[in-house]
Amino acid sequence: MATCPPLSHISTKPDEPYPHKTWDIPNPDLLKLLDLSKNLPLDGELTPIMALSFIRSDERYIQLTMDDFQLLIDNLKEKSRCYGFGAVLEEFEVRDALSSVFAAKFESYVDFV
Repeated sequence: MATCPPLSHISTKPDEPYPHKTWDIPNPDLLKLLDLSKNLPLDGELTPIMALSFIRSDERYIQLTMDDFQLLIDNLKEKSRCYGFGAVLEEFEVRDALSSVFAAKFESYVDFV
């Protein structure tokens, strides 16, 4: 997850990465966040929680490894945009990133056989 360090950190320690950590959010809170995000006027865009739900709804989701998730993160973090209410991704970009991960898995299976 990308963060913006406070100005005080940038001015006093410009070469030092800003320490940050993500939150551990219980599943019921994630579901509430997903429900709330459905009220946003998004046309073909997904909030991060909507993108996660999109990925988890794929029938091949259980085949994903931690390395696959890292590939998804690396691919999608470059494509997210931040508006006043938070980050969004184009739905087709999430679909393409997921398809690329599964295509690479398929190619590795074919190479193995």
